[in-house]
Amino acid sequence: MQFVEKLREKPAVQKLEKFFPAIAFLGGFAWDSITLGQMVYGTDILILLAYYTGALILVILLSAQLEHPEGWTKERLQALAKAQAKPAVAKTAVPQTAPVQKSAKQVEPTAEKPVLNAVEESIADPEIKTEESRFRRAAAFIAEKTPARAKEAANRAALEAKEATAKAAALASAKAKEAASRAAIEAKDAAVKAKGAATKFAKNVGYESTAIPENAIVVRHRFLDREWSETWKQRFTWAVQFFFGGLFSALVVCYFKSSGSLASFLLVILLAILLVGNEFLQKKYESFGVSLAFFCLLGTMFMNFAIPHLVHRIGFIWFLISTVLSFGLCLFIWKISHRKKSILVAPALISIFLIVAYIMNWVPPVPLVLKQKLACQNFDKASYSCDVDDPSLLQMVGLKIPSVHRVDSSEVYFLTSVYAPAKLKAELEYLWYYQDPKTGKYSLTDRISSGRMMINGGRESGFRTFTRKKNVPAGKYRVEIAYKNGAVIGSGTFEVFSEPPEDGFVRDTLR
Repeated sequence: MQFVEKLREKPAVQKLEKFFPAIAFLGGFAWDSITLGQMVYGTDILILLAYYTGALILVILLSAQLEHPEGWTKERLQALAKAQAKPAVAKTAVPQTAPVQKSAKQVEPTAEKPVLNAVEESIADPEIKTEESRFRRAAAFIAEKTPARAKEAANRAALEAKEATAKAAALASAKAKEAASRAAIEAKDAAVKAKGAATKFAKNVGYESTAIPENAIVVRHRFLDREWSETWKQRFTWAVQFFFGGLFSALVVCYFKSSGSLASFLLVILLAILLVGNEFLQKKYESFGVSLAFFCLLGTMFMNFAIPHLVHRIGFIWFLISTVLSFGLCLFIWKISHRKKSILVAPALISIFLIVAYIMNWVPPVPLVLKQKLACQNFDKASYSCDVDDPSLLQMVGLKIPSVHRVDSSEVYFLTSVYAPAKLKAELEYLWYYQDPKTGKYSLTDRISSGRMMINGGRESGFRTFTRKKNVPAGKYRVEIAYKNGAVIGSGTFEVFSEPPEDGFVRDTLR
């Protein structure tokens, strides 16, 4: 640890630490793009599930709050009983404690009195009065029975007795003063110890007073009925930021691959913005409402991606189940946290928005991914090969759309391969759009679907299928492949010509 601390004190390391979150963010996103961008395996789902479970646990911990700050829990009452039992034990072991404290109380009000008061109290002692009385009686008896000398001796004896009494009073006063000083010192020490005991008691019990107030609330102790220290809050929020970041990174990649329309791509952009914003929201996650809202969004998007891998189906019913499960977990967290109902407003609005977005086909049809597309003619179904125009350099780099030069009024084919997880079945459809040369707008001309377009997932290169169109006039076309009555998976744009190509044809095969 000392080596690490010394290393962190170096200026170069301190500068590098500032860029560490950005490096970690870019590294994690790049890794997800490389791995999840190619293929999604069962281990990837398990890793995302671990992220989601970790986020669930931390959001529950962040929901903790001291529900009754003035309340007395069972544990606090037990701590009170122990704290009150300790003085009794101390009194038994050291009997002088109580009298000393009592003497201190008696001495305090006499601190301002003159010393003569102490002398008077000493003379008032019964023993001293008895001694003086004995001397006086003896002197009176001698005075009556003896002559003047005897009377003089008696007077002298009485004087000596009075002097002895004065000496005894002075001695008693000195002892009383010494005892008072000693009692004051002991009282001061006792006060210091009492203050320390009170502080310790306040830490254990939660209150400075050792008496239960009349309006105190006796509550049951719950794990979430507590207040986390700033150190633990920081640890929890850092962990939440890590788990949320891992989920956002993976979901951005997976949903981006499945987005085939502008509307669904906008949702991906929203996820990407939240992915970047997550790097600056660590302090905001201390707010239980913020953490719960993000957890609800990520839960729905994650389950919508993960459930099809388990049930081998996709569709609105499964998205609805994902939304209900995610909001149900938020409801569970709210229930055990004993927070106000208003905390559920944000998760409820997020769930409603996502359901509307799915109905409007704004949610990409994960986990379906368009792997390859091809516009051609002279299609061979056995090998999934066909004739395509020899592409120019601009077409190869994507700066110009592909072309199809029809020969002898041949049919135009559009071939695709769509990836889906193993055993997942989904029915596809093709939508043909034609661009009006006058307005430049695309309009839907054909919606084609059939039983052979029911894909069966598991093939790494994707399930291959095709659509064809006869008597295709020259012009620009866009063909969209979509989950039937659902969101678009991908699309391809090409231009049809009625004359043979200048550079001829090449034979291409759909992998």
